[in-house]
Amino acid sequence: MGAGKSTVARELGRLIGRRVVSTDARVEGAAGKPVERIFAEDGEPAFRALERAAVRGLAGALVADLGGGAFCDAGNAEHLLRIGRVVFLDVSAGEAARRIGAGGGRPLAPRWETLRRRRLPLYGRAHLRVEVDGLTAGAVARRVADLLAAGPADGRGG
Repeated sequence: MGAGKSTVARELGRLIGRRVVSTDARVEGAAGKPVERIFAEDGEPAFRALERAAVRGLAGALVADLGGGAFCDAGNAEHLLRIGRVVFLDVSAGEAARRIGAGGGRPLAPRWETLRRRRLPLYGRAHLRVEVDGLTAGAVARRVADLLAAGPADGRGG
């Protein structure tokens, strides 16, 4: 949360000529309401079930814009690691706080630090890691594109 996943995904898709798919947008389409309302009205388990279906439906040459918890589900992670290259956009607590502000529209924003501590070991399974602090979305997308073009080595690019 606050790493710039959605903006970087759009920039990356443009750079490498791939379609961008947002799992949150797919979840919202399936539920007929925004993520914030899904959490408020149906709860996080309902959201995660819809998210699992959205992730498992990903295939082909695309850039996937995932919500921060999507890769934490073991089945989702297995699917994603099998079908493509997973990139963890690493953001510090200070930078994330600056970016998300009051967290409007982000139901889990108040728990950011707790979530990060719990999720960080899971994010470590990603093929690539890119630190985003101080970089524009365009610069992050270029760095990701360069790392992807360098090949399938499982380096944890910084």
